[in-house]
Amino acid sequence: MHIKKWLDSRYNDLITIRRHLHQYPETGFNEFETSKYLKNILSDAGYSIVSNSDMRTGFYCDYGTGSGPVICIRSDIDALAMDDDKTVDYHSHNKGVMHGCGHDVHMTVAMGISLWIIENQTEISGKIRFLFQPAEEQLPGGSLDMIKGGAIDNVDNIVGYHVLPKMDAGKIGIRYGAMAATVEIIEITLTGDGGHTSRPHQTANLVLAQAHLIMELNETLSNNIDHRTPVVLAFGSIAGGDAINVIPGKINLRGTIRYLDPGIRQTIHDLIKGAIDRVEKSSGARITYSIPGRGPGIVNDDKTAELVIRSAGETLGSDNVEILKQSSMGGEDFGNYLEKVPGAYFRLGCSNGICKDVHTVNFDVNEICIPAAIEVLNQVITNYFLEDTKPL
Repeated sequence: MHIKKWLDSRYNDLITIRRHLHQYPETGFNEFETSKYLKNILSDAGYSIVSNSDMRTGFYCDYGTGSGPVICIRSDIDALAMDDDKTVDYHSHNKGVMHGCGHDVHMTVAMGISLWIIENQTEISGKIRFLFQPAEEQLPGGSLDMIKGGAIDNVDNIVGYHVLPKMDAGKIGIRYGAMAATVEIIEITLTGDGGHTSRPHQTANLVLAQAHLIMELNETLSNNIDHRTPVVLAFGSIAGGDAINVIPGKINLRGTIRYLDPGIRQTIHDLIKGAIDRVEKSSGARITYSIPGRGPGIVNDDKTAELVIRSAGETLGSDNVEILKQSSMGGEDFGNYLEKVPGAYFRLGCSNGICKDVHTVNFDVNEICIPAAIEVLNQVITNYFLEDTKPL
């Protein structure tokens, strides 16, 4: 059977899977029912599930017994701690949890290609690994747990993907080199003696000091790093103080540093330390900082990216394959795999004409993106095993 015919016959089944997953989302490392649901479908199809305590709620399954190369298809399985405000019959049933980043689509695509491959009894010279990973949304990411559990042992190449609401469904986007930024968590603590708001001159005014610090950090990075090398420092959490007439004795800042060129990491850190030292001296505040978490950037392997581009062109048509001009400053723990195994990551157009971005309370997709992605991955697999039996 041709894959298009199979997709037509199984389209409703795939949509049922996607909508079930959307209705019952679970956050990182809590994906117990999600994992069970996926495992049951795959086991019934004939797959042997591989899981262990290191992978936590993650698992993988293999197709093929050949001695040739091993290609891995990765899907993330976690949802976000956010509300679902859509008025659809498949909205989230788990209050305060939602698949607001499209991982329900990612899982359905991985399930679809795995079911097609086994039902079609696809002949290959090596193996295909279908990897289902928890906690992508949490730095440093569940990919590290999968790696620790042996999920990419003996894998030669890996392919990942992510929905993109700003791109039309039925298209993919990809680029050579950097696809997404390195992301580091930064935590800064300012401490002082505190005091009365009527006498701010008699103490280290931490509210003013943190305002100066944020400005100093951004101006320092902006003025000392080439503007052609993107760097973004932003804080999402500022905590300190309880009363309107008390200058607090402690303020905590938490945010992220994002950059595309891993070679400037030390420069960024040195500039941050210099800015903190200057504000500490001028304000009288005691300031400490740490970078407790890091997710490496996604840098596509040229040969694997070319494989995806060619395969997508053959299935969707070259007009539906966009070579992205810019990298995303968002982070994705797929980069942890790419530090171990060459691979590629592409964006999957999913626009439904309403939702404009991921992580929004009305997030949804045009579900025709699902069969489109399955077709692309099938062609990637076909072309991969048509190549020389050596890994890309």
